[in-house]
Amino acid sequence: MVAIDWEIVGYVKRSKNRLNALKFLEKPMMPSELAQQMKLSLTHGSKVVRELNSKKLIRCLNEELKVGRLYVVTTIGLKVLKKIKEL
Repeated sequence: MVAIDWEIVGYVKRSKNRLNALKFLEKPMMPSELAQQMKLSLTHGSKVVRELNSKKLIRCLNEELKVGRLYVVTTIGLKVLKKIKEL
């Protein structure tokens, strides 16, 4: 079992957009769909995706594509979500 990284929990918890994005990405979604669901601009939605992807909280399912990439939450992301819900 992987220990929870409290820095990552704090990183997600201090941004409602990062937290909401993790919740929405429990099912595969493109950045444009995520931005629309969260009522954000495409630019800001893409930024949230880049941030979460860099922390390995989400992953791309089809990296070979330039357009239409699908992202989904990782196991680490799910553990962070669970820990935040427990707090």
